[in-house]
Order: sequence, then structure tokens, then C-alpha cells
Amino acid sequence: MRLIERIRTGDWVTARRVRLYPRLFLAVCLALAAVAIILGQGSLTDASTPLGTDFISFWSAANLVAQGRPAAAYDHAALQALEQTITGPDGPLYTWLYPPMALLVVAPLAALPYPAALVAWLGLTLAGYLTAIWRLLPEGRALLPMLAFPPLFINLGHGQNAFLSAALLGWGLVLLPRRPWLAGLLMGTLIYKPQLGLLLPVALLAAGQGRAVLGAGLAALALMGATYGLWGSEVWTAFLAKSDYARQMLEQGLVPWYNMTSVFAAARLLGAGVGVAWALQGLASLIAAATVWRLWRGPAAYPIKVAALAIGTLVAAPLALDYDATLLGLALAAWVAEGRRRGFGDWEISTLALAWMSPLFWRPLAQVTSIPWGTLTLVLLLWLVIRHARRPPPQSAPHVP
Repeated sequence: MRLIERIRTGDWVTARRVRLYPRLFLAVCLALAAVAIILGQGSLTDASTPLGTDFISFWSAANLVAQGRPAAAYDHAALQALEQTITGPDGPLYTWLYPPMALLVVAPLAALPYPAALVAWLGLTLAGYLTAIWRLLPEGRALLPMLAFPPLFINLGHGQNAFLSAALLGWGLVLLPRRPWLAGLLMGTLIYKPQLGLLLPVALLAAGQGRAVLGAGLAALALMGATYGLWGSEVWTAFLAKSDYARQMLEQGLVPWYNMTSVFAAARLLGAGVGVAWALQGLASLIAAATVWRLWRGPAAYPIKVAALAIGTLVAAPLALDYDATLLGLALAAWVAEGRRRGFGDWEISTLALAWMSPLFWRPLAQVTSIPWGTLTLVLLLWLVIRHARRPPPQSAPHVP
């Protein structure tokens, strides 16, 4: 019973542990990264796969744009041929399925060779992400947990775009109360990865942020118009022709479901059919949208609204991988900032600690057990943020690590 009580209050999360655990985890991750780089050969790891794995499709798509062939990014043969200049003749295909707006985002990468492009991409987008987190939780001792957050290293390993997505959303939310136009422009840029912007109109409309809605709409239209103006309809035709392949990848598990955190992937991992999985995903998306609408329309503290939107975005997206949980860093930072002002409710500190630590294990545990731990964590957080918004201020001094 004493153990349950400590978990309920969260008093096991002491200041000493907040300092110690992130340092240990950061040291282990940096050591593993150093080994991978030392054992690598040029742009390859010792397993003959590219450093940054998924990033090779970004760099290759950027080079196809530089060659004046943007539509070829959606041609598997053309894309793989360019990727194999890095991986060798037996290198696998890393697909490019993003909408044409994403080509605008990655196009500058063609100016650099692969290793330098990878470093620049990860360094710049990580800086954007960390500065947004810092604005949400500007405390010196929060820096190490920020740097040691597991999805950060998952994203680094994949060379993926989660830092950029989280930076756009995070800075948009930071600027929204005072600079709604600029906030909307940043949020609208998320159209390059549209599944992560599904709940933005819900939140902004619920909050009466008309200027932000207009800014987001203008940014999205400008990016879409730029792709058409630069490359014509051919690139859009090529993208739409691959949309069915993207659906098949999700439904058939061509990207393993245990890598994902969406309700759809969780249902498929548990053995549900495609129709049932889509129905459950639709229900989860509606619940997430209703939660965001209610909290953003009501009197909840702004950091809790930020947390609800970040968590709800991951729940609502039918295609979300474990590196996309980088967005969860926004939720944790905002929630901790609010908790340190008003106190934490029962179970909150322990759940937030679980949400910080557990993404490292979501993928291997799901692969071994076929239980979608990442999805379960997100659903638990969504329920808990609703509960937090409803509770009255604590009557006594709360435990604050």
C-alpha cells in the first residue's frame, strides 16, 4: 500500500532523481551514438544502412528537385537509384510519400553532401524544438530532461522531421497569445505533414483565434501555390498516384505497426481487421477533437490547453510513429510548468515520469508482446489531462519535485 501511495502522490520523483536519471540516459545514448559513428563507413553504419536511415529519402528527394525532377521523388526507381549512390547497389528503398509542400522544406539539403546535410538538418531543427520547449518551461534544471527525452534520440537515429514538426507547433503555441498572425503562419506550415495538423483548426476556432486561423490558411495556400507555380501539376499528379501506396503501407504493416503509436496501428497489432481499425481510429480522433475543443473553449489554463493539443494530435493522427512522440515533449513541458505553479493532482507526477521514460521501450516491448504501449500511454495522458482541467486548485501544498 505504501508503494501505491507513493505512486499516487509522485513523491518518489525527487529532485535528486530528476537530476540523476536524465544524466545517465544521456550518457548512454551519446556513447551508443559515438560507437555508431566510429564504426560507420562514410555515410553508412556498420550494418551498411545510411546514418540517419530515413533522412536518405529527404536528401535524395532534395537532389531530384535540384536536378529539375521533383516528380521523380515519387518514382521508386528514380529515388532508389539516387539513394544507392550512398548505400551502394544493394541498398534498400526508403520511400518519399510526403506532399509536394515537403519538397520545399527539404530542397536546401541538396546544397550539401549527405553527412553535412544530415548534421545541418538535425542541428537546426533540434535547436528550433529545444528553444520552443525552453519557452514553455524556462527552468535551468529542465534542460537535461529536455535533452534526454527518448523520442529525441529516436528521431536523431532516423534523421526524421519530428524536431521540425514540434518546433513549428511549439513556437506557434508560444506566440499564439501575443502574435496570433505569426503563430498561424508557423502552424500552417505543418501542412507539409498534414496528419499532425488535424486538430489545429479545432483548437484555434474553439479559442476564437480568427487571425491565427487566417494566418494558418494563408501559409498552407501559399505553400501549395508555390509548388504548383514552381513545378506545375506534374508533381501533384505523381504524389496523388502514390497515395494508395501510402494507405497500403499503413493497412498492411509495410512499416511495422509496433513502430507506430496510432490507434489504427494498435488495433492492427492486436489483430483487428482493417475496417475495425479505421472505425476505432475515427472514434479516437473524434474523442481527441472533442477534448481539444472543450478545453480550448473553456477556462483551462493555457499550458494545459497546449498539453491537450499536443497529446490529442498524436491520438488523432492515423499515421504516427514513435519518433513523432517528440511532440509529447511540448505537452510534458507545458504540464510540468503548470503543475509547478498550481500543483499536481493524484497520479500526475508518476504518469508524467512514465511518459518521459517509456518511449524508449515502446517499440521493443510492442514487438515482443504485441501490446501497443505507446498508444496506451497517449490515451492515459489524454484522460489525465481532461481530469486535470476539471479539478479545483489543491487545498494544501502539493509535492513538487
